[in-house]
Amino acid sequence: MCDAKQHLKFFLITAMVVCSSVVFALNWSEVESLAREKNHDLKSAQKQLESYQWTYKKAYSSYLPQLSANLSTSASFGAAARTYSYGLSATQSIFDGLDNYYNVQSAYADLKYYESSLKKAEAEFSYNIRSAYLDLFFAQENVAILEKILEQRISNARLIALRYKSGKEDKGNLMRTQADQAQAEYDFAAAKRDLALAKLNLSQLIEQNVDDLQDLGSVEAVSQDNFDQLVKRSPSYVMAKYQLESAQIAKNATIAGFLPSVSLGANYSNRGNSWPPNSENSSWTLSLSYSFFPGGSNIADAMIYNLKLEKAEQDFKQSENDLRYSVQKAYSDFSDALEALEVKTVSLAAAKERAIIARAKYLNGLINYDDWDRIENDYVAAQNNLLTYRKAAYLAEASWYKAYGGTKK
Repeated sequence: MCDAKQHLKFFLITAMVVCSSVVFALNWSEVESLAREKNHDLKSAQKQLESYQWTYKKAYSSYLPQLSANLSTSASFGAAARTYSYGLSATQSIFDGLDNYYNVQSAYADLKYYESSLKKAEAEFSYNIRSAYLDLFFAQENVAILEKILEQRISNARLIALRYKSGKEDKGNLMRTQADQAQAEYDFAAAKRDLALAKLNLSQLIEQNVDDLQDLGSVEAVSQDNFDQLVKRSPSYVMAKYQLESAQIAKNATIAGFLPSVSLGANYSNRGNSWPPNSENSSWTLSLSYSFFPGGSNIADAMIYNLKLEKAEQDFKQSENDLRYSVQKAYSDFSDALEALEVKTVSLAAAKERAIIARAKYLNGLINYDDWDRIENDYVAAQNNLLTYRKAAYLAEASWYKAYGGTKK
């Protein structure tokens, strides 16, 4: 019985240790979903949008009547009588110089701006998490490649050592292959350290341990001819457009400084020396107010906001040009990266075939050590280059989506 309890205790402890250190192999959609749940910038942008949704709703309150109620009692020192009163009052703005109208328009422009701001934050988040994902994936690939290169360098060093002992190679060539092996050992160790950092970075972003990532799949070219249409759908363009619209609204709103305001008020009250008071009183008022000379501030405001509008128009044109260039450049960079990847893929195939042939020729004495070593190094460089260009292509794809506010699915 005692042994059974000890075995059960050991099993439970082992299970807890395993569960606490469990790591997962994840794909892109899983990582993106986990990171989205944890990202503070997205949560902040969402809360900011929600606050402006309420600001927009609040802007309509100025069209509604303002109601208030009052209840009071008072007494003079030395007097036995008390005075009681209660009442209701209402005020309705009929015309406020168009302030209400422009306040609603301004609140709507702010709302649309922050809707696009959230979309832009989502695109930037997607790019950042995609970059971390690619860093880890290609760190894994780099370790695998460098491990094979190290194995090849070790094999080469052994081969040259045997040929040196048999008098077929000189000491310099032996030392060269040993140096190549030492370099490969360093590269492999450094790659493993980079892999550990990439795992830590992505694990912190999703707050979950990551041990391995599934295959990325292929990266494919995109067909895009109408850049102008893509630009005008991008969050950055929409944000710039509503910034310009806000400046236009602010400029138009200065007309309120030259117009009167009209309001209607109503009041009902009861007052007396006993409770409930029975002396009723009711009234209503129609008020018109017109500040025909507010010290010239209305004229100054019109000039100020007209200049701000002119500045906003120039800023919008510049933003549109910059965005148009950024989108087309991202597309061009992506296309270049894909074509370069195709070239490096062909180059690797050629370098591999040459390395196989050169090794056979070297062993048969048909080429010297220097020619064989050069071809071997070309093959090693081609393997490293292909990985570098593969990663560049995937990063260029991520930059393409980010440029116009899209996300990688």
